[in-house]
Amino acid sequence: MKIFNTQLQGLIDGLGQYEEELEDAARIIAQSIVSDGQLWIYGEKEMKGIVHQAIEGADKLPTVQEAHRETQFSHMDTLLVFFPEKLSKAGEDVLAKAEENSAQIISVSSDSEGRSGSFGAICFSTGVKDGLVPTEDGNRIGFPHLLLGLRIYYLLYFTTMEYLEEHGY
Repeated sequence: MKIFNTQLQGLIDGLGQYEEELEDAARIIAQSIVSDGQLWIYGEKEMKGIVHQAIEGADKLPTVQEAHRETQFSHMDTLLVFFPEKLSKAGEDVLAKAEENSAQIISVSSDSEGRSGSFGAICFSTGVKDGLVPTEDGNRIGFPHLLLGLRIYYLLYFTTMEYLEEHGY
């Protein structure tokens, strides 16, 4: 358990590099909420837990709705995308529809590069490349995609709510 906690803390500390990007992303989210746009969220695999938090949880983002293949995006919209590794075909379709309609895209994945532009305007990496705990047979277990994705969600949530409060929303 100590190995997991130590490794997890290192990944959490690594999220500190995104301070400026978090502020930019929160501003984009807040603009969609207060304008005629719509805030959308899409998640895959274990990251669907963040979708449930954002829509149904105590700390849900205002106006957020779950995105699907059939979602009609506009240029005023923002799409939050959470996925642990590679996007599925369905996820790629959702992303492509959002891009075609010039929606802003903010993504969170294990992409170790955190490449802006590859999966949206702003990309956050959880930093999870492998399991955090080695086993005796040489494998690794403990892939905390959801834990780190939820941490990023809350950083976005708190900053967005601060912006909305400043603007009387």
